[in-house]
Amino acid sequence: MSLVVRTPNWLGDLVMSFPALSMLLEKHPGMSLWSHPRVSGLIPVFFPSVNIHTARRIKNGDITTLLLMTDSFRSAFQGYLSRIPKRIGYRKDMRGFLLTEGIDPPPDRSHHHSLDYERLAVAAGAAGKPMPRTPAACPQGRPHTAYFAGARYGSAKMWPYFSELAQMIYSAGGLPSVFYGSPEEEPVLREISSDLPLCEVRTDLTLPQLVSHLLTAELAVGNDSGGVHVSAQLGTPTVTIFGSTSSEWTAPLGRFTATVNTNLECSPCFKRECPFGQPLCLNDIRAEKVFFACMRLMETATDG
Repeated sequence: MSLVVRTPNWLGDLVMSFPALSMLLEKHPGMSLWSHPRVSGLIPVFFPSVNIHTARRIKNGDITTLLLMTDSFRSAFQGYLSRIPKRIGYRKDMRGFLLTEGIDPPPDRSHHHSLDYERLAVAAGAAGKPMPRTPAACPQGRPHTAYFAGARYGSAKMWPYFSELAQMIYSAGGLPSVFYGSPEEEPVLREISSDLPLCEVRTDLTLPQLVSHLLTAELAVGNDSGGVHVSAQLGTPTVTIFGSTSSEWTAPLGRFTATVNTNLECSPCFKRECPFGQPLCLNDIRAEKVFFACMRLMETATDG
């Protein structure tokens, strides 16, 4: 069987699919990946030998099986147009008729999302346990604290006290602060960091460059966004702040990770914008609470 895997389109989801991709690679060493251009640059860092397709449509060639890790109708339709004989994926978004092997989706989000991808991998013949991946990257830059204060998902993911937190962490250890993000997030990141000492904003990095810089980070703190998943994957102590989304479902995977959230009745709601105007699930998390979570995690990482 010649296999191509349509990988998730978002950075955090892509990283959460790495255990499943590792399982698949053991079973199908010649498999290729079909990825969105905005995230495909990360794949060679962790899977350097895998062939990557980034076109909207993929040529059939000798491919016999397509595994869809995306849930959209569009991705299933693109797979159908590619005339790949066997198409495996979850029955979602009214796309079941486009699949030759449809799998019932999980009933809820009470488990980690990475297990959804592993279930798909098993459907494509994978077995065994995921193998950890070592990044093919060299550290770049000086020790620092990395911040991911943006979130393309929406404001219901964006914690408002990063400036206070960064000042506390700098005062405690003297490490420079670096705020990472996309070019679209640069105005917000510059506003957050405008009064901080020894602070830098980086929105110009490719994903391989981001990995190299994160390898020198002593700590990473961020909203539930793609960057925290990358830092956790690299083994950087990573603290993630959750608001409208679920730490049970999408907490970053890594050796040294911690999550901070509230237990409000309305959270997680998985909405992009708070229906009440102000996301109390984030506003009620004070900077001191996140600071102490960071200090505890760094102590654990030092001892471990």
